[in-house]
Amino acid sequence: MRRSRFRALLTSTVCLILGFGVFLLLLGLELGIPGDTSSAAFVLLVLADAAIGVVAAVAVGPIRRSRVGNLLIVVASIASTWALPAFVVSVVRLGARRSLALDIVIVSLVALGGLGATVVHDLAIGRPSEDLVLITAIGAAGALILLLWGRARGTRAALVDALREQAASAEEAHRASERTREAVVARARAEERSAIARDMHDGISHQLAIVAMHAGALAYRTDLAPEQQRDAAQTVRDAAAEGSVMLRDALVALRTSDGTETRVPLRDSVSIDQLVEAARDAGHDVELRWTGISPAELDEMPGRAPTVARIVEELLVNARKYAPGAAHSLGIGRDGDGLVLRSSNPLAGPVPETATGTGLGLVGVAERAVILGGNARFGLTPGNTFDVEVRLP
Repeated sequence: MRRSRFRALLTSTVCLILGFGVFLLLLGLELGIPGDTSSAAFVLLVLADAAIGVVAAVAVGPIRRSRVGNLLIVVASIASTWALPAFVVSVVRLGARRSLALDIVIVSLVALGGLGATVVHDLAIGRPSEDLVLITAIGAAGALILLLWGRARGTRAALVDALREQAASAEEAHRASERTREAVVARARAEERSAIARDMHDGISHQLAIVAMHAGALAYRTDLAPEQQRDAAQTVRDAAAEGSVMLRDALVALRTSDGTETRVPLRDSVSIDQLVEAARDAGHDVELRWTGISPAELDEMPGRAPTVARIVEELLVNARKYAPGAAHSLGIGRDGDGLVLRSSNPLAGPVPETATGTGLGLVGVAERAVILGGNARFGLTPGNTFDVEVRLP
């Protein structure tokens, strides 16, 4: 608001000063031309010129956006030399509206008004009117040039506004895309947690079945030897402990909203070997290495074998999708008390057109690792290979 007021004041001040200079210059020239410049009519015209010019100069600043106000200044300024700067400003403003009908009206007013003002002026000083056609043509041409200038400014302003709107729309679309991406990632994580819970369901059920069976034997078999009783009690204890670990891992995963369950076979190290063999049968050059841990030892780690199998499956799918035919190295090893999975495959060229993934598979891998207290890292290396490292406690 303050900037707008300053701009209006500056416009009015400049038009007032420039108009006064034009008024003095043309009045001096007029006094040097033969004619009755001492007549009352000429004095009245000079006073009217000055009065109209001052009013137009003062008004042209505040009425910047008023079409009617600027049009009135154009009409009033035809009879005033002082108002010439205000006239120029108003005509340019009206031209910026880019209205053909308005342009025709302004050119007509300037041509006819200039013709009438010239006749009245010549009569006031007792001088015959000459070159009226030329004067009319000059006035119309001047108005046309100013209108074209204003039209160019209006076109540029409209283009700038359009570009700003496009930029704002693009920014809003980008934010919407980011929100959508975040929602998709959140949904993928939720689905991965549900999958973890389903994977652990059968394992927990199996341990509970063992507990129930051996506890029942202890309750109803009175003929068991002390050694057999100790063995059964130890089995119950081990099964309960392993089931407790699995249950703790499963409780951190989300249940499906509709409460339904999907029973799937609990994966183990055999499932990992089967996944690798299936990938090889499909023509995928994959190498699996076990370091510091055997498949049997992995199966003895509660809840880890299903997670490792699901991660290996995703890594195989990811490598086959984005680097078909490239050598794929998989490693499963022990890192202290935890596990580490490493995957590496070169990217020999651009991503094939058949690869239509959403990029959420590795999000699921990371989510599985985080839920179990681990972490996952993946990305391109300087050697143009895509490496994945997953650590599980």
